[in-house]
Amino acid sequence: MIRFSQIAAMNLHYQRYSFRYFVESVKRLGLNTYELWMGAPHFYNYYNEKNHNAINNIKQLNRDYGLEIVCVTPEQCVYPVNIASSDKELREYSIQYFRNYIEQTAELEVRRMLTSAGWGNYNEEEAATWAIATDSFGRLLRVAEKEGVEVAFEILLPYESNVVYNLETLQRMLDTFDSPNLKCALDTVPISYEGKTLDEYFQHFKEQISHIHLIDGKPDGHLSWGDGEQPLDQHLATLDRYGYEGAITIEIADQQYWNDPEKALAQSLAAIRQYVEE
Repeated sequence: MIRFSQIAAMNLHYQRYSFRYFVESVKRLGLNTYELWMGAPHFYNYYNEKNHNAINNIKQLNRDYGLEIVCVTPEQCVYPVNIASSDKELREYSIQYFRNYIEQTAELEVRRMLTSAGWGNYNEEEAATWAIATDSFGRLLRVAEKEGVEVAFEILLPYESNVVYNLETLQRMLDTFDSPNLKCALDTVPISYEGKTLDEYFQHFKEQISHIHLIDGKPDGHLSWGDGEQPLDQHLATLDRYGYEGAITIEIADQQYWNDPEKALAQSLAAIRQYVEE
């Protein structure tokens, strides 16, 4: 049975609060792990310069509160970073952006970093965008191999990316590279939006899956559990059936939760506790 200890928080929807408030909230709610969203004001490499002071502060807070980071996730949907861009300057900036975060993931002694493929102009040929995206990602994967960091690759929604946005394109990306450092992360929102189930993805990718984002939606939107229409019991039953033992992050993102993020996370945890082992 899935254990409550596998559930991880995420600081994305706490971005109107201090990072210390977030870690205190995690402890109040009985969690010991979290996924680190690397975005301002909590953590951000301004002008692509590494923020070493923030790394040390995070390490100290984790020691003080007995917390562990299960995954590092640089902001990559809102900020102007895009490894698939046909704009060479933006692309090179983006590659350096992610390279810095891979190195900092290693510095934080975290096993994995989550990433996606970026997007190309939707009025351009997909083949050209694919070539740019895979070249960029290949360069980042070599850095990850050197640093000993696992890269968990996640699909985006079709209106977020025209590169990797469904089961077929995710398989194509994984087939492009032969690396023990490349795995995939599954997010229940784009999976449900695609009209597929978590079970179908587990049947297909099996041991390649290393990380889970478990979120409610209608079917999209990253909502607190109970505010959407996704089958939480079925998702957790699938994870149990396949013996999944990794981290399960509650990635709440919608702005409606920014004013009271702890309430939104507590609501999700209360829903999940019905189906997991304490």
